[in-house]
Amino acid sequence: MSLAKTWFSGSALVVFLLLACSPSLAYSQAAVDSYNHGVNLTSGGNYTLAVAAFENATAIEPGYFEAWNGIADVLNRNGQFEEALAASNRSLSINPDYVDGWINRGQILYNIGYKYEDAAHDTDKANQLYAEQLDAFDRAIAIDPQNADAWFNRAYALAGLKRYDEAIADFDKVQALDPSYPNLAANRKIAVQLRDASVPVYADYSIPVAAALAAIVGAVVWFTLKRKKSG
Repeated sequence: MSLAKTWFSGSALVVFLLLACSPSLAYSQAAVDSYNHGVNLTSGGNYTLAVAAFENATAIEPGYFEAWNGIADVLNRNGQFEEALAASNRSLSINPDYVDGWINRGQILYNIGYKYEDAAHDTDKANQLYAEQLDAFDRAIAIDPQNADAWFNRAYALAGLKRYDEAIADFDKVQALDPSYPNLAANRKIAVQLRDASVPVYADYSIPVAAALAAIVGAVVWFTLKRKKSG
């Protein structure tokens, strides 16, 4: 193969990858415009019109997984959690390697789990959903280990499950990846406070107390043996 043909083949591959990875290039302009409009409406808190804009994008381009995730995000913000999860399922069925989609899914599962815990008082169902939430964040991290958002959300989830030491370790991971991550220090501090509050006070003194008891028992035994010998 000549150098010119080799370069052309390599260039064609690069163009193909760009088309596959960039929404602006992979989808029609009308779909992209509608998607961007939905993003702006979401930022402004106009959720009804945002959903309509994202739905229009998916009507034009049914494989627009970012738009399906946009629908899921807006519905989650609006408290329509089950509908949000359905849209998330659609997004991830199109692209199972979509990191933002897995992070969004985890946040949706948290809200559904909290509803079961707080309103329905169904702890078993809530714990199942919390476990699925954690799995979603794990999937995001497996795809992109350097994603600070995924690590932060996982830390938050672990704190909610009272796995405080793991949560603190994940917050430290976020610190390493992105020292300026919003609200990182405050959330880590809360995790530390919750961990310390969950440890009984006597646990802090368990070693010195045990040592003191051992010394007392030893003294009693020694004194008893001494009395027997002298008797």
